[in-house]
Amino acid sequence: MKRTLLITVAASLLLTVTGCEKTSSDQSSSVDITTQETEMNAWLLTIAPEEAVSITTAKANHKEGDSVVIRGRIGGRYSPISSESSVFTIVDLGLPYCGEHEEKGCSTPWDYCCETSGTITNNSATVQIVSQGSVDPIAAGLKPLDEVILVGTVGPRPNEETFTIQATGVYRTDG
Repeated sequence: MKRTLLITVAASLLLTVTGCEKTSSDQSSSVDITTQETEMNAWLLTIAPEEAVSITTAKANHKEGDSVVIRGRIGGRYSPISSESSVFTIVDLGLPYCGEHEEKGCSTPWDYCCETSGTITNNSATVQIVSQGSVDPIAAGLKPLDEVILVGTVGPRPNEETFTIQATGVYRTDG
């Protein structure tokens, strides 16, 4: 075991000293890694989609299966986003989060605790990111109260209050 480790270390050092030139196979593996990273985060958009509508507008005018571009803020519940799930809640920008317009803060502004549950429901949507690659919204840098623009399709609507979006793309705005 120690001999194998010693040989491995010696071989690594030898390659480091003698091999500074990239071969085509080195370049190929670099491209493969970049491609894998791109596929993993294919749902993250680098350019803001145009003509985004509010959640309340989309709720009033779109039905299941319609394509949508929606702008909102991650929030609406105590833990609106997690690394274990590709599902999170967004809230209409017209509904201020707790403490947004007040000097005194709120320790959990993303849960909109200063609003009634009915108001939150009327101004929110449940988002599921649907992507070929892996989806970890937190690892991708999304966090509560981030303003986002979503591209996707309206999901099943069991009632007028429930609005779901099957998002294929998410763009995080600068606010």
